[in-house]
Amino acid sequence: MAKNHRDAFLNELEKIRGEFLQGRAFRQSPSGKSLSELADARRKRLRGGDNNHRFEGERYLNCSAKSVRRLQLRKLIDEGGQTTVGGPTPSHPELARWEASELGITPQEIAELEKQDPLPQKLIVDGWWVHLMRTSHWAVAIGSSLVGEGEKRIPEIRRRLLQEIETLRKEYQAMGIKNVERALAIRMEHAGIDVEHSEFGANVVREHVNTPELKEATRQAFILTLQGRGTNERF
Repeated sequence: MAKNHRDAFLNELEKIRGEFLQGRAFRQSPSGKSLSELADARRKRLRGGDNNHRFEGERYLNCSAKSVRRLQLRKLIDEGGQTTVGGPTPSHPELARWEASELGITPQEIAELEKQDPLPQKLIVDGWWVHLMRTSHWAVAIGSSLVGEGEKRIPEIRRRLLQEIETLRKEYQAMGIKNVERALAIRMEHAGIDVEHSEFGANVVREHVNTPELKEATRQAFILTLQGRGTNERF
């Protein structure tokens, strides 16, 4: 089957994204915020801990295609920390702690925030998200990554996000943040590794979301992800 034909469904999903976000990025960099606003936003994200690896693990456990399963394992390592296999990059939750620390949040406060109950909206939305990973066909679950990671496939949005990081770099320097690169590490990691991850998600959709039922399930997952996770303040 020709790639341009297989991309028709991906293009349909991107049309849905465009109509919902109206040109905005799903993950916007918080340039223009004060240091206290940035710190408060990170506190909200820290509260209740991070379920990142839980939902990536659900995707891995449910996947029955060996070739895809291997790539999902690689992604699980990227998210959970390449340091676990001798690589250089810590887990994404650890990179988020780096940023929090540079924003003035102490290690003690970070630990306490992660032990707290999550905010109600986060509990509901993230609970739904993990449930989607656990109960959906594995191709639908992996394909749902196209909402967040998949926007890096769009050259205009990728350029804009990279520019926003550079703007944020200057703002961090002006704020007197001591280690700007450490503060930006989580954003730089997403800006880079998400490109590879997004192509993985797109290829899964091309190859394995191949029935009307799977397409409808993926379409609904895409829409609900935009509506739920896209409306949170996700700095």
